Amino acid sequence: EKGYVYFQDFIPNNDYDTRIVVINGEKALGERRFVRENDFRASGSGSFTYDDINIETVKLAFNLAQRLKLQSVAFDFIMKDEQPLVVEMSYGYGTKGIVKAPGYWDSELNWHEGYWDTQEWIIAKLVEDIKRDQ
Repeated sequence: EKGYVYFQDFIPNNDYDTRIVVINGEKALGERRFVRENDFRASGSGSFTYDDINIETVKLAFNLAQRLKLQSVAFDFIMKDEQPLVVEMSYGYGTKGIVKAPGYWDSELNWHEGYWDTQEWIIAKLVEDIKRDQ
């Protein structure tokens, strides 16, 4: 597409964003990514934690991924007036940080502790769908 410009409001005083990755509409992992020094972006900072993930971001990420029927997606949220706002969604995203998340939420928001290979989840679902459709 061409012939338009997209502007996004700058929302000051955000020290981090929250990335929620949803796989197959069934599992979500989260991380808080801190902004770089003298910058407003958290993406690529390499500084993150898995603590204090706002459950509202997880709920919204599940809702969006399921409604859009997305197999694998990363949503980046910032908070404004205590409400999560989606600032980016990506189907191609880095996994360096998110694969170290100490667990995941299922679609009922139950927490499952441990470490998993998210790519395996995608392949397993693909194989399951192919078998079902045969």
